Amino acid sequence: MYVVEQEPFPEEFQRAWSFAGRHLDLQAGPGLQWLRAWLTPPVAEHLAFRMGNQIIFIFIEVDDWWTFDLDTHRVFLDAAGEANAVPCLMPMQLRGEEYRPVLPGWGLKHALTGALVDPVALVSDELIEMTDWELQDFAVQVVRNQLHSEGKKLWSWQSSLHIDPSLWFEDEDGPAWVVVRAARYPERDAALPDNTDAIRQSVAHVARRGFFASVAVANADDPFDPEKGVMPLYRGHGMNVRFQGLQAV
Repeated sequence: MYVVEQEPFPEEFQRAWSFAGRHLDLQAGPGLQWLRAWLTPPVAEHLAFRMGNQIIFIFIEVDDWWTFDLDTHRVFLDAAGEANAVPCLMPMQLRGEEYRPVLPGWGLKHALTGALVDPVALVSDELIEMTDWELQDFAVQVVRNQLHSEGKKLWSWQSSLHIDPSLWFEDEDGPAWVVVRAARYPERDAALPDNTDAIRQSVAHVARRGFFASVAVANADDPFDPEKGVMPLYRGHGMNVRFQGLQAV
């Protein structure tokens, strides 16, 4: 299990984080798809986005009081490895009333090599199969969008398979939690985790209602013909989704 930062981020860090996100938006234009653009705990990466067939995880450093070191923030590198993402540091510095990137261009450097990172230059035509992290992140997004459309208040959500519940929400019946799992076609349903009882007990002091969400995904171009085999799920390509709602557990 990951141990992640649960305390609220300092207000000054949140200011630097906000300026960092704006800078990346200006650099990227419409080609950037945000995967994490919120600081709701649990947090491993401060920002994450996909551009073409590349995923970028970002750890923000602020002046000399919020810095990165391999031992303390190993969880960031572990999460990036699990997602097959490029782990980047983004040093920010207060200049007048605004925080600005210390580095030129995108303001990013590789967390391990220190080399400057230009996400656009990394994008290629290579077919990259989606990792389990990416599939889980997509499944959580599907459930989150459904709950939002139903008027439920979302508390928090996260995409790690090492942390449960995956999502918290509140409706007229009070707070509730959801464990989300994804299945790759030809599987039609994801399996309920074996430790569901332990999850229920660990969060009983917050909410007694719990649900399971199975999200099955197939390549949008899959012929669904056993004789032709199954098409992999490729990063950035279309997908067919099967989600039949929450199951009480």
